[in-house]
Formats: sequence, structure tokens, C-alpha cells
Amino acid sequence: MADAPQQWYAIIDCAQDPRLGQLVRSCRAHMCLYKGDLDPQIADVAPYLVVIDPNEPLLATWQEHGKGGNWGLMLLSSLSLEDLQKHFRKFMQAKLPDGTVSLFRFYDPRVFNSFIRSATDEERKPWFKGIRQYSVEAEDGAGHFDYKWKEGKLLMGDQALA
Repeated sequence: MADAPQQWYAIIDCAQDPRLGQLVRSCRAHMCLYKGDLDPQIADVAPYLVVIDPNEPLLATWQEHGKGGNWGLMLLSSLSLEDLQKHFRKFMQAKLPDGTVSLFRFYDPRVFNSFIRSATDEERKPWFKGIRQYSVEAEDGAGHFDYKWKEGKLLMGDQALA
């Protein structure tokens, strides 16, 4: 049986740059990670899941102007846009050591890189359900990290992380 076709997606953090909201809305396929009808001011700075289409301006603008801007992260998956939205909504909140619940901005590359490297394998595993790879900008904006899940272990590039 053949593997399901893979599609590149991005989670864009519109709070990082004022032009991102309009760029995301210009994409044919996009969904907000927040639930419900949003106030326009919130919608302009919300995180969005977007199908990457090289014929739309988002990717070219990100490559040209987004370096070091922490605009978001990319992922490769066979899941639909709707299924990915459901998947990522599960991760939108984090329980802090004092018991309070806070927004977890995992779509910020600085947060994702720190979290995924410091998490246990048990904590990492759900992040890869239906996702083959994450491609996330390096902290200094000079390049990116590719994260994959193989045989119960996190790989960064082709190297396993403890």
C-alpha cells in the first residue's frame, strides 16, 4: 500500500509582522488555530495554518523578508488542513508549574526549538502523529532545523537527539 501524499504546511504567527495577516488571507487554503469568530484585531495577530503553495506570495515573501523574523514553522504531513487544525489546537495551552494555564506559542520557532529538544520522547511523540517532518528556523535566522520522528526517537537532520 502506498503512503498517502505529503503536503507542506506552515503555521504562521501573524503577531510577528504586520504584513502577515494579509499574506495569510491571500492564501487559497488557511485556517486560524483559534476557535470561533475573532475580533478583527485578534484575527490580525493570530496563528494560522496554511497550505504552502509556491504560486502564492506567502512563501516568496517569507524567504525574502522573514529570515530571523520568527514568522512560524513548516511541516510535512499527509493530514488534511482540517485534521491538522484539530491536531495543533490540542497544544495551544500549557499548564505551568504553579497550576495556571497559559497560551503555548509553539509556532514561534524559538519556542518550538527549545521545547522539542528539551521534551521527553513521551512528550514529543504526539507532536508527530500524522506529521513526517518539521522544518523550523534556527534561533539566529541562519538556516533551519529539520525534526523527524523515527522508531520512537527524535531526529534532527539524520542525528538522534537524546
